[in-house]
Amino acid sequence: MTATLLLSAVLFGGTGMVRAQTSASPVILELFTSQGCSSCPPADALMAEWAKLPGILPLSLHVDYWDYLGWKDTFGKKGHSNRQQEYARHLGSRQIYTPQAVIDGQFQAIGSDREAVQTALARARQEQHIPLQAERSSNGWQVRVPAAAADGEAELVLCRYDRQHDVAIARGENTGRTVTYLNVARAWSRFGRWNGKAGSYAVPDLGDIDFAREGVVVMLQSLNGTILGAVDLKPAR
Repeated sequence: MTATLLLSAVLFGGTGMVRAQTSASPVILELFTSQGCSSCPPADALMAEWAKLPGILPLSLHVDYWDYLGWKDTFGKKGHSNRQQEYARHLGSRQIYTPQAVIDGQFQAIGSDREAVQTALARARQEQHIPLQAERSSNGWQVRVPAAAADGEAELVLCRYDRQHDVAIARGENTGRTVTYLNVARAWSRFGRWNGKAGSYAVPDLGDIDFAREGVVVMLQSLNGTILGAVDLKPAR
C-alpha cells in the first residue's frame, strides 16, 4: 500500500513567509451523478463517508444527459459527460450510466454500492502513486513533479470544486428532494505535459479563491486515463 507522504511546502504570501504541509497523492474518486437521476441520491449521500477517509478525495461530476427528464441539473456540464465517455473507452465499457464511481481513472463501481466502491478504493491504494508537491510564492502556485518511470506522457489537470451545495429539486425524477452535494466539480484546465522528467509547472491563476468554500486539486493523469498522482492545494495556516 502506498504510504501517505506529508510534504512541506514553503508559502510566500503578501504578509511574508509561512509554512504549511500538503498531503500528497490522494486517491481520486470521481462520482458521475445527476440531479435528474432517481438512483443517484444514495451515491451522493455516500460521498460524505468517502470524504472522511484519509487519503481519499471524492469529487462530484454532474453530467447533462438526464436533463431531458424534466429537470436541468444546476451543476451539469457537457464536459463531465465527455470525461465519462473517455473513461468508458479506456476501461472497455460499452455504455455510461449514473451513479458511476471511477477511482484514479482505472477502477470503476456503481456509485451507490458501498462494498464495490470500497473494493475499488482498496485496489487504488495498492497502486504506486507519484507524489506531487504544491508550493505558493508571490508569483502564484507551482506544482513540482519528481522524475519517475513513465509509460508515455501525462497531463497536469486542474479541477476547482465547491465544497458543498444543498439543492432543492423541483421537477423530474427527484421532485421534492433536497440533496446535499459535496466537492462539486465546477471548472477544469490542463496546464502542462510530463514525460517522466522532474519538472515544475505554474498553476493557472486561481484569482481570489475562498478556500473555506472552494477547493483545488491538481492531478497527474496519463493519456490512457490513469491518475498517477494528485495534490489538493491547501492555503497557509
